Amino acid sequence: MPAIRSLVACAALAALMFGEVAAAQNADCLSEREVTNLVSYALPVVMDSAIKTCRPQLATDGYFATQGASLVQRYAARKSTAWPDAKAALLKLGGKDDKMKDMVANLSDEALQPFADGLVAQLIAKGIKPGQCKSIERATRLLSPLPPENTAELLTFVIVLAEKPKVRGAVGAPRKADLPICPAA
Repeated sequence: MPAIRSLVACAALAALMFGEVAAAQNADCLSEREVTNLVSYALPVVMDSAIKTCRPQLATDGYFATQGASLVQRYAARKSTAWPDAKAALLKLGGKDDKMKDMVANLSDEALQPFADGLVAQLIAKGIKPGQCKSIERATRLLSPLPPENTAELLTFVIVLAEKPKVRGAVGAPRKADLPICPAA
């Protein structure tokens, strides 16, 4: 379970890359499709950052060292397909400053994508603690046989499930949602 939590935490961190939690709560809600595409877009960057961050803690003949680069390439093949919905989600998470949102919305994809990628990579590198690396590597290895779209949908399922009020409030007082996920239709 800690491995899955670490991987989901990385994906959720990537999903929050442009907005503070408080700002996201006031934004339009995200559809599950937008969350899935945001996760799909971010996963190759998340994986690559995790591989680089964890390299000193992991075996030189382990999964990340031997198969990590090819896995990142396999996931990166979906980035361009996921980008339109991911960009829409990012703009919704952009906070309350309409002027800033408009400026970001008017950036070309060629300017915005490297910025988004760099921000995700930095957040992931900061968020991973050395003791989590073996669990992250194991979770990635266990999920690796799945097609990238299934992995993104599985992570989205877990993120959406974790955002449901009943789950959030199960222990102690209810907390505010981290992502403004639209209610199921």
